[in-house]
Amino acid sequence: MSKLTSTIQGNYPLNTFGTICDRLRQMVQVIGQDGRLVTNDSFLVACDRSINTLQSNLPKFLLLQSPQFHALIVGNIVNVDNHQQIAIESTFSPVEIDRFIEPLLPYLPSTVSLIANANFVNDRELQSHCDRLLSDALAGSMLPVNPMLLHSDVDLSTREIQLQQQLERAHLLNYISTQIYQILDLSVILQTAVEQVQTFLHADRLIIYQLEFAKVDGKVGTKSFETYNAMGKVAYEAIGGANLPSVLDVDDYQDCFDDRQLWDKYRGGMTRSIDNVELEYAENQCMLDLMRRFQIKSKSIVPIVVNRELWGLIIAHQCHTPRQWQTDEIKFLQQVAEHLALAIDRAEFYADSLWHTQNLEQSVNERTRELRDALIVAQAANQSKTEFLALLSHELRTPLTSILGLSATLLRLPQVNLTDRQQSYLQTIYNSGEHLSELIDEILDYYKLEVGKTFLKISEFSLSKLIQRVVEIVSEKANQHKIELEVQIINDGEDVTNVSGRDLRFRGDTKRIRQILLNILVNAIKFTPENGKVIIRSWLEDCYAVFEIEDNGIGIDAEQIPRLFKKFHQLNSNYDRDREGMGLGLAITQQLVELHGGWIDVDSIVGSGSTFTVRVASQQLKLPERNDLQEMDRKLVFQDPELNPIPNAIILIEQDEDLANFMCDILTTARYQVTWLLSAESSFRQIAMFEPDLLIIDLTIGSNADRTIENIRKSNALGHVKILAIATPEDLISPISKQYVDDYLSKPVNPEQLLRKIAKLLSPIES
Repeated sequence: MSKLTSTIQGNYPLNTFGTICDRLRQMVQVIGQDGRLVTNDSFLVACDRSINTLQSNLPKFLLLQSPQFHALIVGNIVNVDNHQQIAIESTFSPVEIDRFIEPLLPYLPSTVSLIANANFVNDRELQSHCDRLLSDALAGSMLPVNPMLLHSDVDLSTREIQLQQQLERAHLLNYISTQIYQILDLSVILQTAVEQVQTFLHADRLIIYQLEFAKVDGKVGTKSFETYNAMGKVAYEAIGGANLPSVLDVDDYQDCFDDRQLWDKYRGGMTRSIDNVELEYAENQCMLDLMRRFQIKSKSIVPIVVNRELWGLIIAHQCHTPRQWQTDEIKFLQQVAEHLALAIDRAEFYADSLWHTQNLEQSVNERTRELRDALIVAQAANQSKTEFLALLSHELRTPLTSILGLSATLLRLPQVNLTDRQQSYLQTIYNSGEHLSELIDEILDYYKLEVGKTFLKISEFSLSKLIQRVVEIVSEKANQHKIELEVQIINDGEDVTNVSGRDLRFRGDTKRIRQILLNILVNAIKFTPENGKVIIRSWLEDCYAVFEIEDNGIGIDAEQIPRLFKKFHQLNSNYDRDREGMGLGLAITQQLVELHGGWIDVDSIVGSGSTFTVRVASQQLKLPERNDLQEMDRKLVFQDPELNPIPNAIILIEQDEDLANFMCDILTTARYQVTWLLSAESSFRQIAMFEPDLLIIDLTIGSNADRTIENIRKSNALGHVKILAIATPEDLISPISKQYVDDYLSKPVNPEQLLRKIAKLLSPIES
């Protein structure tokens, strides 16, 4: 068991321990039912008899615990002049009690526990009562073994005084210990300790001399070395006499210590007691002058060692007359120094933690500011990107559509007599326009994929027909370069490409899967030399459709494969072939595959060719595809009495020509009168002229849609018109549309849903 540092110590007759036990039982009665006393004997009975080592090394102890009071008495049998005595130590310190009982907890009764956080402070009244009981128990016993106290002229009152001093020392140490855990300010703890100890020792002056060690590089001959210079000052002081000068902030000590080995000795725990400074410093005039300057006759020095490093010194001064310092006084100062070392270590740890916390908080704030600035920049960049894409989508597409349309018309008009050169120029214009249109489509597709604005339109389709359409699209380019295209549809391990009735059906987005295959096939043709071959295979594997595109082209270097699907990246190759493009095709392909819950694998050998393997997962079938409208039973849709209204006038404002034609076909077949307007900018006057019953408007046309809706609602002539808004799931609904729109229709437009919403809005009940 570790030795207690906060104790009342002494050697007593063996029966003294039993007397103390009786007194503590009385203490339990005073405390009441919450008090409990664990004795050495009861502990050994409760223990497993197999723990012989623990029993043999275990001292006698008395542990008193209650919610208001804790005490520990420990006794060890010792031999003094061939007589057995018991050496008694006692403590009220929570730290010391926890340190003693912690290794015994597995064997102690369940009611015994550590003192939580060692922050416990004894009740003062119970402490005083316990002091009296201990004094009574020890007063009639033999004094502690001390040569000065064994003379016959030492009476009982002297013993009681010394015993009371021991108790007071223990209480003071307990007080200092509790201050350590209750006060975070180290300066308050040290100043309080200095004042309390000065009063208790009746010293004329008590100081704490705080040291700082600075590293110094030295050199002797050819050898270099490192040493430490001690620098310090008096940091804390308590004075017992009014006429004594203060030594606070005095830093003359370092000039007087010639022997630097003295610091190492203090670091090792050495203490010094100087009863007469005149004799001690007779040969050290610097120190002697310092002692005379501050009227110091005697002094005692005890080091404060923190984590094996000398932090400072506790120095007690006697100024009026020389004083012979007693051993128990030096030991008491050592115990105070140990407690203060614990307080200093705790304060330094707290200061370090606080510094790290503040630095972390500062770092977090700085990082937050950086992220906020980056977010602002990113938002500005995103806004610029959005505006640029809007420019691509509208401002560039409009003239491009004219270029493509007019050039295609001129190429097909037989009455236009063009020379071969003019025909070639016109064809170049058309081809360049188509290429530019493809580039714009790629950029818009990639942007929509990155911001999550691309949604799958699921339908069930034939894999063989899909692949055949893809092959037809790329066949012209393949023929130009004399590349053979081969299709293999595999079912149950057999090639069923040309076998009727063995078609493979799959559910997914036909348009997106076609785009995936086109991107890979175009690349395969582009990097395959003339007279080469490209094979496209397909089969079903569990819930996946697998597409394998194999070519015997130039191949891809293994180092470039990881960069293959990065945006704006083109392979470095010496292959002399036009590779025009923006490097977005395979990046878009990968994202479309992942949107289908699949992945792409690439195997390639330089000079031998490449094989791209694509797996896409089967999707859950949702709304019918617009292209499947002709396959629907129109009688079931349009002859439903609920969906067969009287002719009504409907205005449709839609910029998407395909969607507009699709909806006009549906509404016309359902016997509605439909007028299609391309833009909302000048449509209000036209709407008023047609006097419609219903307005269908696509909100994606921008702020003009809100302005048109608001004008209609505020118009006396058109205020009755029902408004059906078209919006994709990702579109934000503006406050104006929320206020004035009667109903919404999501994209992709479902014919049956469209007709039901119109019928509901135009029904007499609704009007």
